[in-house]
Formats: sequence, C-alpha cells, structure tokens
Amino acid sequence: MDNPKTKALLIGGALGVVAGALAGLIYYNTNVAVDEEGAEALDVPGAGWMVKLGLGVLGVLRLIAE
Repeated sequence: MDNPKTKALLIGGALGVVAGALAGLIYYNTNVAVDEEGAEALDVPGAGWMVKLGLGVLGVLRLIAE
C-alpha cells in the first residue's frame, strides 16, 4: 500500500461511497410520500432531473481536478 496511486484510489473510493450514501439519504428524505396506511412510495426521478444531477457532479469533479 505504499503506492500513491493505490492510496488515492482507496481514499477517493471511500469518499465516493460516503457521498453517495449521503446523497441517497437526502433524496429519500425529500422525495418519499407516505399514504394514509403508512406505506412509503418513492417517486422515480425524471430525465431532466438526472441530467441536472449529472452536470452538477461533473462540475464538482472539474473543480476538484483543477
């Protein structure tokens, strides 16, 4: 594990897992709908929302890379 590339990949992967889990939790908490019986339903995100998300992620990655 003395290779700097391996360390960078492991650290980046761990940060990606944490960021992805946090994003999923935030998405769930803001978009879940509970009916009268207490059943939860989660709406599927639309294509426009996914494009915005992808462009936002690319922008953040570009800032990190510079």
